[in-house]
Amino acid sequence: MYSERIRLASLRDRIVDAAAAAALIEDGMTVGISGFGCAGDAKAVPFALAERARHEPVRISLVTGASIGNGLDKLLAESGALARRMPFQADAALRKAINAGQVMFVDQHLSETVEQMRSHQLKRPDIAVIEAVAITEEGHIVPTASVGNSASLALFADQVIVEISLRYGTDLEGLHDIYIPADRPGRAPIPLVSPDQRIGATAIPVDPARIAAIVVSDYR
Repeated sequence: MYSERIRLASLRDRIVDAAAAAALIEDGMTVGISGFGCAGDAKAVPFALAERARHEPVRISLVTGASIGNGLDKLLAESGALARRMPFQADAALRKAINAGQVMFVDQHLSETVEQMRSHQLKRPDIAVIEAVAITEEGHIVPTASVGNSASLALFADQVIVEISLRYGTDLEGLHDIYIPADRPGRAPIPLVSPDQRIGATAIPVDPARIAAIVVSDYR
C-alpha cells in the first residue's frame, strides 16, 4: 500500500496517524513547517497539534517560509500552541495575539531565516513537518506545490515528519529545482546562467534515518 508514494520500502512501517505524529512535538520545541503563501503547507499534523494544545500545555516556536494557509496560524494561535512565530504571518487572530504579547514574533525578510539558521545565529528546528507528493527510493522528499524554506528546514531538523498528500498527483515530481547554497564564507555564486538550466534536485535530500513519521493526508 502506498508503494508509489513511499518508494523506500523500509519507511512504510513509519506510517502513523496525524495525532501520533503530532505527539512527537514536545513543549518548547522549534518546529519548521512547509508552505509558502498557502501553497504546499503541511496540514494534518499542525491541525492535530492545535487540537492537542487545547487539552495539554504544548507551546512551540513555529518557523515557515512565509504565510501559511488553511487557517493554520489562526488555529495554532487560538489553541495556545504558539510561543514564537517567524518570519511572516498574515492572520488577524495571530496578529491580535502578537500585539497582546501572547506570542513573540520576529518580522524579518524571508531570505534571512534559514540563512541565520545556516550560520547558527538562529536555533535550528527540532522537527520539520513537510508536505510531499512522494518519498523516493533514496528516502528523499518530493515537495508538493512549494519549496520556500522547506528544503533547509528538513536538512537542519533533528527529525522530519512527512505528510504524503493524496491531493497531488505523482506527476508533480520533477517540477522543482531544489538548490542548497554552501556555507559562508566559501560560498560560490549560484551557477545559473540560462533560463532553461537546472542546477539542483527534484527532491529534498534527507537521510531516511531522520524521517520519524509519515502521515498520509487527504486535506485540500
